[in-house]
Amino acid sequence: MPDRLAAILRPAALSLAAAIAALPALAQEVKLDLQSAWPLTLPASGQNAQHFSDRINEISGGAVSVKLYDAGKLVPPLQIFDAVQQGTLDAGYTSPLYVAGRFPAVQLFGGVPFGPDAMDYLGWLYNGGGLDIWREIYAKQGVVSVPCGLMDSEAGGWYTFPIDSVESLEGKKIRFAGLAGEVMAKMGASIVLLAGGDIYPNLERKVIDGTEFSMPAIDAAMGFEKVADYYYLPGWHQPAAINELIINKRKWDAMTPAQQGLIEDTCRETHIWSITSTSVPNAEAVETFKAAGTQIMQFPPEVLAAFEQATSEVMAEQSEKDEDFARTWASLQAYRDSVAGWSAYKK
Repeated sequence: MPDRLAAILRPAALSLAAAIAALPALAQEVKLDLQSAWPLTLPASGQNAQHFSDRINEISGGAVSVKLYDAGKLVPPLQIFDAVQQGTLDAGYTSPLYVAGRFPAVQLFGGVPFGPDAMDYLGWLYNGGGLDIWREIYAKQGVVSVPCGLMDSEAGGWYTFPIDSVESLEGKKIRFAGLAGEVMAKMGASIVLLAGGDIYPNLERKVIDGTEFSMPAIDAAMGFEKVADYYYLPGWHQPAAINELIINKRKWDAMTPAQQGLIEDTCRETHIWSITSTSVPNAEAVETFKAAGTQIMQFPPEVLAAFEQATSEVMAEQSEKDEDFARTWASLQAYRDSVAGWSAYKK
């Protein structure tokens, strides 16, 4: 993994150096008001926003300055895209999954059931045409997306009951979202959409029977081990994820290439920081869960097989309904096919 990561990100280091060298010649500084969709203390997602802001303010020499706001400070988290689109907010740190209802194709940039691992995800975005498609979709909305935070595999979720067969899920109320939520619905589950802050009390009151949320370090911050007994690892629904920095397109177009490059390369550096900063906290979180009496589980093979079959059906249905989804899915599949001869030996 280190060699592949270096190969993908080495160009970023070189262009970052070039961008910094050009900064004294820049005629105008760029100031960005940036709001995170997550609390800045939240591992990975929120801390990624803080890391990006601190890093670019440190190295840019004032050519790009970022004022970072906590979740909800200026606009509600789920309204960040609209605020950036309208120009009332310069930039947002968020997930493409939050606008999937309006632009179904962008779900494929946020996390894919049975999708690529972290490195193949980056490979597709930067070397397989994925980012070009992402930006084409957003450009129509007056928004520019910069991938800005590589996330490792999520957990398979918290449940108040063991999942020992597909039938175990029938009639259960489970908080899931996006493509994976549609897969779970095919398994007979009743899908409930809840904001992050509403999950714990609904689990505690047994309004829902289970939930997926994130990786162990983030789940630990939510305290789910106090209200659910079964924790499934690893997650089939999101082997890797990408968070995004979105910027108003008029603001982006007014920048020099050096300023744009500095933002993009700082986000590439944030990928490294993000995925390496969570390994130890994830391991510590799992041990914390065990100490609390949580039962660490794995999905039975027959359940995973059913999830995978349902995923194929969901992808076909979405491709039929949405042209952008179809071409994005085809692009991802083509890239995965092109690297399959190597990826198969990494497992």
